[in-house]
Amino acid sequence: MVNPIPKGLLFVVWMVVALVSGCAPVYAPITESGSTPPPEATPPSPETERSPPVAVPDDDDRRITPSEPVQVAPGGAVRRLLEEAWRYNKAGDYDRSNAVAERALRINHTEPEVYLVMASNYFAMTRLSLAEQLARQGLPLAGRNPAVKADLQSLLARINALK
Repeated sequence: MVNPIPKGLLFVVWMVVALVSGCAPVYAPITESGSTPPPEATPPSPETERSPPVAVPDDDDRRITPSEPVQVAPGGAVRRLLEEAWRYNKAGDYDRSNAVAERALRINHTEPEVYLVMASNYFAMTRLSLAEQLARQGLPLAGRNPAVKADLQSLLARINALK
């Protein structure tokens, strides 16, 4: 009497066969290297040589620009953090004001008012080099906000007067 193959062993054998067949190389016919000559290059026809140049539109034609300048206001979270930072600034708690402003900076690093509040804090703490650095970083970002730009320029003038 012949012992039947256990089901577990049969499953393992099928899995090994499937795995090995999956690793098999892709069939490619073997040809002798000299049996077929490489295709010869055909000279281009006169029609294709003298085709007219294609006009490519300039980048300026493809740009979409708004009809009027867009005023971007800080988002809700950044706005609330800035208000909180200014409250701490007015109360004289400059370290806490900077901590809150840094949170706003992590959310939106292109908001110029964040740089203004931090520069104001460092100015009040008489850390003029940091205040100047932050004011200069915020100045190019303030092009869309003339009030903040004027405040940053005023702060820079006050810093330069003390140096």
